[in-house]
Amino acid sequence: MLKKDVVASDLEQVFTALNTSHDGLSMAEANVRIARYGKNVLPKKKVSLMAVFARQFQNTLVYLLVIATFISYAIKDYSDGTVILAILLLNTLLGFFQEYKSEKIIEKLSLFITSVVRVKRDGKMQLVSQTDIVPGDILVLHEGDIAPADMRLIEVDNVQVDESQLTGESLPVAKKVSTVALATDENLIFTGSTIQKGEAIGVVYATGMDTAFGVIVALSTTTKKETEYEKSLKSFSAVLIKIVVTALVLVFVAKLLLAKGQLPITDLLLFVISMAVAVVPEVLPVIATVSLSNGALKLAKQHVVVKRLSSVEDLGNITMLCTDKTGTITENTMVIQHIVSSDDELFQVFGYATIAVLKSRKRRVESSYDDAFINYVSQDIKTKAADYCIIKELPFDPDDKRRRVIVRNLKTNQYFLIVIGAPDILLGIATSNHKAEYLQTIAQEGGTGLHHISLAYKQILYTEDYDIIANEQDLAFLGYVSLSDPLRKSAKATIERAEKLGIQIKILTGDSKEVAGYIGREVGLMNDNSVVYLGDELDAMSPEDFKKAVYANHVFARVSPIQKYNILKVLKEQYVVGYQGDGINDAPALKLADVAIAVNSATDIAKENADIVLLNKDLEVIINGIKYGRTIFVNINKYIGYSMVNNFGTFMALAVLYLFSKNLPLLPIQILFTNVLTDIPLVTIYSDTVEDREVIQPERQQARQLLFMSLIFGVPTALFELLYFIIIRHNPLITVQTSLYIYFTFIALIVFYALRNKGFFWHAKRPSLLLNSSFLLAFLLSFIVIYIPVFQHYFHFTALSLPAVITILATMIVYFFAIDLIKVWYYRTRPA
Repeated sequence: MLKKDVVASDLEQVFTALNTSHDGLSMAEANVRIARYGKNVLPKKKVSLMAVFARQFQNTLVYLLVIATFISYAIKDYSDGTVILAILLLNTLLGFFQEYKSEKIIEKLSLFITSVVRVKRDGKMQLVSQTDIVPGDILVLHEGDIAPADMRLIEVDNVQVDESQLTGESLPVAKKVSTVALATDENLIFTGSTIQKGEAIGVVYATGMDTAFGVIVALSTTTKKETEYEKSLKSFSAVLIKIVVTALVLVFVAKLLLAKGQLPITDLLLFVISMAVAVVPEVLPVIATVSLSNGALKLAKQHVVVKRLSSVEDLGNITMLCTDKTGTITENTMVIQHIVSSDDELFQVFGYATIAVLKSRKRRVESSYDDAFINYVSQDIKTKAADYCIIKELPFDPDDKRRRVIVRNLKTNQYFLIVIGAPDILLGIATSNHKAEYLQTIAQEGGTGLHHISLAYKQILYTEDYDIIANEQDLAFLGYVSLSDPLRKSAKATIERAEKLGIQIKILTGDSKEVAGYIGREVGLMNDNSVVYLGDELDAMSPEDFKKAVYANHVFARVSPIQKYNILKVLKEQYVVGYQGDGINDAPALKLADVAIAVNSATDIAKENADIVLLNKDLEVIINGIKYGRTIFVNINKYIGYSMVNNFGTFMALAVLYLFSKNLPLLPIQILFTNVLTDIPLVTIYSDTVEDREVIQPERQQARQLLFMSLIFGVPTALFELLYFIIIRHNPLITVQTSLYIYFTFIALIVFYALRNKGFFWHAKRPSLLLNSSFLLAFLLSFIVIYIPVFQHYFHFTALSLPAVITILATMIVYFFAIDLIKVWYYRTRPA
């Protein structure tokens, strides 16, 4: 049905038009409608082979190679032109293959993040994948859900909906049921809307591209989020291009003046273009993409799913992690220890009867507290609780810190308002003859790690317009239950690991001050001077005191969503903040955090705002993910540092040789071939091992630091290459060119092993087998080709004698030890 028809129709007309009823569709009919209407999905931008291939031609390297190819063919040097064209295609195919593979990895990872909805099929509530919703389904939405289809409301309970994805209006909109036609959208909920409060039941009238949101998606394009690291790389590349272009122009002009017209301009242009290719780290995008995509795969195996590749980098940047304790630090397996109540049986009956039924939840149990009741109460209690049904419910309110439920006794037709919350909260609004005694006992038990949930109630005269909030007085405190939730065995060790990695952890919990303090002390987050602050205590502080309290302490109790938000806001001034949250009340903090983390079982709105989705809620999983994210970051930086040192050294040596030699010391196609051979093994750099101290605080490569490092290591590299030229300069030209090709290639390969750590090379962790294998293959290929006739013909190589090879190896070994010594001196003497 169209929206205008739904709005303009009575509710029963809508049911008739959709050929459905209040009992929903049958499973058989639902399957028929899936075949008719298709899956309830909005089209995602799929990976296009042609689009990925076309992107390979959008970089400076390709433009330079195209120009070089054109010049070669223009001067009728067809063999060189063909070789350059082959190199161009090889680089393009390498980038295409790796980028396409990475795009497909992200597509596959998205399948790990599941979403189910509650629909009425065959007359009963069932959980189905949101992709299987069809027009005519009766759909139930609860607080924190994101509407997966357009629907006409048939039942609501204090519903507030965020429709900003359609209207741009940030304020929630109240919805209502009407059996007759309305002129407004008050009785409709649209795809993408977030249920901020309450519960709604409606009949689906549009799915997929037929929804109001689907029309907008069809007219819009997605925007790729660019991280600070990506921005810094782009900025650095821009600065580098300017430096390179300036240097090449100077070299070109200087050579023209020195040659006095004896060298053709076309030859000069080809050589200058080849030098440009040699100095620009053109494989950086491929290296980054391959490293991040392989990192994403490895993280997925560790139960951490990234929603975009750059999230791998984001995860590694975290220096402050804020989390709840339940499930991450504790086992989240609540066990009832004992019940304290004036009526033990009634307490158990009410406690079991108020467990959310399937019509209002997505999981078998809403929380571990529910699980504890299910496992604790006897069959007799369950039978008595079956006499009660939930009539109305206000989900847990993070500000009031309680949940309200109205139940009806099916036998006596009596109605009861039951309030569930922490004892200290309910004892403040309900009457009890044992208030002081209860509070003292609860505080003592909280100090040993026991949790508490209490019930208060009263009998009411219920009507459909009964206002729970307005009538929440004259409650009788029924009692409380003490529950244990053991710490994860790995919790303390994980927090110690986090501290070694330079990651601070803060607990933001809704639990009591006593329980939060116990957990903090047990896992080592608190010492004798630490304080557990309540959210209300933080609110009473001045801005200066608030900052001091947030920075100095690590455990905060009874914090509301706005208080969590304010804590993160302060922390972001000094740290890269990661926040792990699961509920709708966590949405503001998740949006504010530098890195938002949610579990797969979290509310839709939490997962929507998350950068990282955990398949297993465990602090150890998060810390492992951060460490691996840093490993990827370090290896990408290795490539940047290595490539800049090698490229600048080669550039300086070639520039000097080019200016003061009568003949070209290296032919353009030889330079390009060296470039290809030394780039290919770098694709495996993601697999390299990393020193433990490097993941504690990974360094961000700054343009000034990189340029300085390039000079410190590039000048000795250039000097050794010039020294080698002096040694062999009297040989025939083809022998000199072949020898320089081998020497430059070998130097480019071995310098990586010298620079991959900050100490002496023999102290470094052993490289990965994949990395060693790829570099060894590059060494062998670069050497063998000079003895193969077809390569000798096209690349102008000649076979080298054994003494010539020994000279190359000897000078190369001396260079390796020299650059290693310079490296150790550099890192020991540079400012911290």
